[in-house]
Amino acid sequence: MDYSIRVHTALRAAALFAQLPILSGFSVQDRATLSSDRDMAPLDGDLCVADVSVDPWTGFQATPVRCAEIARAMRELVEEHQETCEPLRGHTFARTFHRCARTVRGCDGSVT
Repeated sequence: MDYSIRVHTALRAAALFAQLPILSGFSVQDRATLSSDRDMAPLDGDLCVADVSVDPWTGFQATPVRCAEIARAMRELVEEHQETCEPLRGHTFARTFHRCARTVRGCDGSVT
């Protein structure tokens, strides 16, 4: 995927997270690989939005309406840039990326 498409994809995802503050994340998956409870909203061809999660403290759930909003935004991206369809397959979008903390000791003995 070329750089401009990556930028458009990132901007579209950022706009979704801004528009839906309760949204924690979602993925774009091949429908054939999903069980029926994970197939949330059709996207393009055999792709669908799946694994939609929202912040549990809000009391909201990942409703079909929310999933449709996400699918609509991703469909607009695919319509604007048809070549994004394949790279989106299997991609997970998350509001926050958590990484494992680890201690790294430098040559001088410093710890980061």
